Amino acid sequence: MKLFFKYFLFIFFLVAFFSKNQLYAGLGIETWGGGGIKRDIEVNEIEDVNTEDKEVDSEENKNIKSMELKKIDPNTIGILHDTEGGLGYKMWEGSKRDFVEKYLKLLPINIKSEIIIELTKRLLLSSADLPLGKGKEDLILIRINKLVELGDLENASLLIDSLKFDNKNQELLKKETEINLSLNNFDLVCSDIDERTKEYQDDLYWKKIQIFCQILNEEINKANLSLSLIKEETKFNDNDFLNLIESLIYKEEIESSQFSNLNLLNLAMTRIGKIKLNEGLYFKNNPLFYTMLYKMPNVPIETRIETLEKSQKLINLSAEVVEEIYNSYQVTDEEMNFSIDDKTVYLGKLTQAILYQRAIREKNEEVKAKIIKKAINLALSNGNYPLIVKLNIETILEIKPSKKLLWFASTACKALFYTNKLEEAYAWYEILEKMKFEDQNSFKDFIDLWPVTEIYKIKDNNYKNIDKLNVSQDEILDFINKLQKENKKIEFNTLGLYFLENYGIEINPRIWLSVIDNDKDNIKYFPDATMLSLLDNATKNNRVAETILLILIAIDERNLNDFSPFFLQKIIKSLDRIGLGDKAKDLVIETLIF
Repeated sequence: MKLFFKYFLFIFFLVAFFSKNQLYAGLGIETWGGGGIKRDIEVNEIEDVNTEDKEVDSEENKNIKSMELKKIDPNTIGILHDTEGGLGYKMWEGSKRDFVEKYLKLLPINIKSEIIIELTKRLLLSSADLPLGKGKEDLILIRINKLVELGDLENASLLIDSLKFDNKNQELLKKETEINLSLNNFDLVCSDIDERTKEYQDDLYWKKIQIFCQILNEEINKANLSLSLIKEETKFNDNDFLNLIESLIYKEEIESSQFSNLNLLNLAMTRIGKIKLNEGLYFKNNPLFYTMLYKMPNVPIETRIETLEKSQKLINLSAEVVEEIYNSYQVTDEEMNFSIDDKTVYLGKLTQAILYQRAIREKNEEVKAKIIKKAINLALSNGNYPLIVKLNIETILEIKPSKKLLWFASTACKALFYTNKLEEAYAWYEILEKMKFEDQNSFKDFIDLWPVTEIYKIKDNNYKNIDKLNVSQDEILDFINKLQKENKKIEFNTLGLYFLENYGIEINPRIWLSVIDNDKDNIKYFPDATMLSLLDNATKNNRVAETILLILIAIDERNLNDFSPFFLQKIIKSLDRIGLGDKAKDLVIETLIF
C-alpha cells in the first residue's frame, strides 16, 4: 500500500506541474492529459511565422527568376577573358555600335605579320560588352567569318560552340559544318543532320550532307533513296557530287581528271574514298581548303607542301607537323648534291623541303650555313619567313658563331632574335659588333641589328646593363666619314633609328645627314588624314578595341616596312597608350627583322 501511495503521489505532482507550465514549440500550446499529449494549434501563430518565411522565399524566387530570364547576348560572348589575354570586357566602351559593325566587316586579314595576326585574334576572341547603340547585324557572325578568313578554324569553332543552339541561324550552322569538314570532324558534321534536313527542306546543301553521312554510317539503302530524291530536284547540278557518291556506294574507281571544281564536301569525299587527286587540280584560295588539303594522303606531296607554305600563317601549325610533311618527300641524289652557289638552279614547289632535308644532313658548317641562308632569303621573298625560320632553328643552333662566318651572322642573329633565343642571338651579334668596320656589308648588317638589340635591352632586364652591347655613335660617324672620303656609297636602313628615338635614344643628327640623299628616293606609304584623325581620337579617349581596329584597318594587308616611320611611331604610341606597350616593342622587333 505504501508503495502504491508513493507512486500515486508522484503521478499527481507530475500532472499538476505540467498543467501549469505550458510548452511552446512554435506550433501552438502543448498540454499533457490522460489521453496523452494534446496540441492546441493556434492558426494565427503559424500564419505569422510562415508569412515571414514566404516573404523571404518570394524575394529569393524573384531574384532566381530574374536571373533565369536575363538572356546573354551572343554578341558579347568570347573565349578570351581579361586574365587569358583578352582586351577586357569594357574594350568597346565609348565606341558606337554602327561604327564597330561597319569597320569590323572591313577588317583586313594581314598574314604578313605575326603580331598583327595576334592583335586581330585578340580583337575577335575577347569577351566584351556591346558598344553603344542598336545593331543591324550580328557581331558574333562577323567575328566568326573573320576568324575563318584568318584561318583560325579551331578558335572559330570554339566561338560557335559557346553559343546556344537557339542563337545559331542557318548561315552560322553552315559555317560550323564547313569548319568541321575542313578539320575532319565528320562525327560533328553528321550530328543532328536529320533535324537540319527537316528544318531547311528547300536547301540542297543539307540534303547532300545527309547523303554523305548516311554513307559514312553504312546506311546504303537510305543513301540510295536520298540520292534518287535529290536527282529529281530541278536546282541540283553538282555532277562531281553524284560521281563521288556513286563511287563510294559501288566501290568504283574514279579519275580525278573529270572533276571540274571540287567544293569542300566533295573534297572530303575524295579522302573517304581514297581517290588520288592530280597535281593540276584547281583549289580555292581559302583557309578551309588549305587546312584540309595539307593533311590529305590522297593529294600529291607537291600540292601538300605548296598548300602548307601558302597557309603557314593562316593556320596554327606546329613545327613537328611541317617537319613530317617535308620529310615525306623523297629527295633525289641530284637534289642533294647540286652546287648551293649555283643561282640558276630552280627546284620548284619543293625547294624548301629539299633545302630543309639537305641542311640537316650536311656535315660542313659553312655549307650548312649557305643552305640556311638560301632558304631564309627565299622565305623573305615568298612571305613565309616565320615558318621557315621555326623549321630550321634547330639546325641554326648547331652552327657555332665565328668570324669565318661573318657573312652569315646577320641571318643567324635575326632568326635567333625572332625565335627568342636571345643568348645565342647576342653571341652572333658580338661578332658583328666587333667586325662592324670590316667593310660596307659588315657595317650595314651591324647598323640594321643595332636597334633590335637596344629594344631588347629595354624589353628584357637581363640585358639592360651589358656594357659590351653599348655602341659609340662617334665611332659610327668616324667610319661614315672614312667611307665618304673614299667616295664609297653609304646605305643602311634608317627605320630602326626612328624607333630608337621613339624610345628615348637620341641619334646624332650627322648620322641622319649621311643618308639623307638615300631617303629622298625611298618614298613610304602614309594613311590618309581621316584615318589618322579617327585613330588619334580613339587613342586619346582610351577606346581600346576601337584603337586596335583602326590600326589594323590602316595597315591593311601591307608589310609594315612599307609605311612611313612617322606612322609606325604613331602605332607604337597608340598601343602604349592603351596598355599594350610590350606588344608595340614586339611589333618594332618584327618589323626590323623581316
